Amino acid sequence: MRFLFLSLLFIPIFVLGQVNITAPKTFQKGNSVTFSISASGNDVVFPTIDTIDGYVVQQAGTSSQISIINGARSQKLIRNYIFYPTKNTTIPSFDIKVNGNIEKTLEKTLQIQELSKTVSNDFDLSISLNKKDIFVGEEVLLTMTFKYRKDVQLYDLKFIEPNFDNFWSKQLKSNQQPEDNIYVIQKIKYLVFPQKSGDLVISPFNIIAIMPDGNARNSFFGASTKNKHIYSNKLKLNVKPLPSDVHLIGNFKINTKIDKSSIKVGEAVSFQLEISGRGNIDDLEEYSLDIPTATIYDNESKKDFNIQNGKYGGVYTKSYSIVASNNFIIPPITLKYFDKTTKSVKTVSSKAYNIKVNGAIVIKQKLEVKRKKIEDKIESKVITQVIKTSDHQKLIFFIIGFVTSLIFILIYKFIKNRQNKKEDLPLISNIKKSKTSSELLSIITPYINIDKNLDKMIYSVEENNKLELKKIKKEIITILKELKL
Repeated sequence: MRFLFLSLLFIPIFVLGQVNITAPKTFQKGNSVTFSISASGNDVVFPTIDTIDGYVVQQAGTSSQISIINGARSQKLIRNYIFYPTKNTTIPSFDIKVNGNIEKTLEKTLQIQELSKTVSNDFDLSISLNKKDIFVGEEVLLTMTFKYRKDVQLYDLKFIEPNFDNFWSKQLKSNQQPEDNIYVIQKIKYLVFPQKSGDLVISPFNIIAIMPDGNARNSFFGASTKNKHIYSNKLKLNVKPLPSDVHLIGNFKINTKIDKSSIKVGEAVSFQLEISGRGNIDDLEEYSLDIPTATIYDNESKKDFNIQNGKYGGVYTKSYSIVASNNFIIPPITLKYFDKTTKSVKTVSSKAYNIKVNGAIVIKQKLEVKRKKIEDKIESKVITQVIKTSDHQKLIFFIIGFVTSLIFILIYKFIKNRQNKKEDLPLISNIKKSKTSSELLSIITPYINIDKNLDKMIYSVEENNKLELKKIKKEIITILKELKL
């Protein structure tokens, strides 16, 4: 009897001190998991939970329930947690301190499930494609259809943006939504472009419906709510690779034009490139002109993309300024693409342009030719005559010969220097007279592609108008003298 009395005495204490953990048995891939720990007692200390199985755990609030039975007051605390596992996970046992005693929760094992379409009488979410056998880069129309009953009580709907792995996507503008007597129907359309070949999957779409929670008490601040996840079906596509060295699919054309076909030395030709068509024009690579005998300045390209009759495409434009000192050719622009109608690779090209440069400078190369010494055999009669001279006469002859040789050397150097000055005078004199960067540039531009050091000086003048003009002219003159221009 005494043992039974003691047992009955401690039953209320055991009940008041019990702990419990509530968690789902399964969760769907990509979703969060919410679990709660509850403890009944007047003095409850919850553990600090930072991670579970390597996943970060966040506290999601605490609530309490107080009850008084036959004058006895009891309290129940409930603490909620949330984390995002990506595989099967076990929530371990935790120690809870209740009324000074340590109690343990049970372990909970959670199994991951692949997302599957939600089956409900109130909601329906589905996605569909206009075709499933396509090529890399080919556009596909994806339509999402969501409907829910008009008599379902909803606080809000949250559309989770889809994750198009291995696809590039473009949402289309919403058209008029269909009407129905029973359901509210909403449609969203996308153009998707696969970026690799193989069997690809578009994961289910997700919409969260925020609804009243009939199983929970309303709080002081308003009615309790619950989140209902609504999932669509998933889609599979068979994506075939494009032929090698081809990245575009669709139908494209090239247009080019120039502002003039004849220029003066120092002037620029404006060359404009335009590529237009329907297809994956976003994958078009930047074009660079290659004209070895000219200096090319390419401007930033412009891309204007649009959707016409459900077909994606647009226009790519780019302009170039070309400067040269001699006649040159603008080569044709070539574009290869895969025509999905004929299932073949097509090539389109622009025409070439011959540009004439008036006043082109022809640079003569100096060739050093080794002269052969030709010894002519001259038969002559040698007359030997002995003339006697005194030492005084020998000295006079030596002085006269030395002075004469010196005079000839000085005259030769004078004439040589004068000739050099006359050769350098026109170009260097014009450079010295230039007062602005633009004047200097107009004088030296015709000498592009003669010398690398000179080209660097010309480009520095073109790119920076704030250079010290006196210093830059001095450096250019030094280079020109070395080149003997």
